[in-house]
Amino acid sequence: MMRENRALLTRDRRLLMHAIVQHGYCPRSQRAEEQTTEVVRRFKLFDLIAPFSRCLRCNTRLEDAAKTDIIDKLEPLTKLYYNQFRRCSGCGQIYWAGSHFQKLAKQIEKIQARLAGKRGH
Repeated sequence: MMRENRALLTRDRRLLMHAIVQHGYCPRSQRAEEQTTEVVRRFKLFDLIAPFSRCLRCNTRLEDAAKTDIIDKLEPLTKLYYNQFRRCSGCGQIYWAGSHFQKLAKQIEKIQARLAGKRGH
């Protein structure tokens, strides 16, 4: 954690008191969307928000992937209904804008709008 300059995010205040924790934060809210807003503000991350650009498994950047290059790794319905894919250059995980994508994109827009509104104050 120290070597990588990471921050510990936890609602357990006792964990934050350990000597090994150099950077940490305890979100006040119980709601995930509000916690996200708190963390972005606390660590001044607004300009670093880049949705859907990193792997959820290993945090490596995603790269565009041609369907023909990954078709053997796709489920039958995914092959049929989707044409644009991204692949993690680290672990090989494949991503596409599936049924949940629009819901996630709307949540991100809502968080960004809330943050943008508070930035001017």
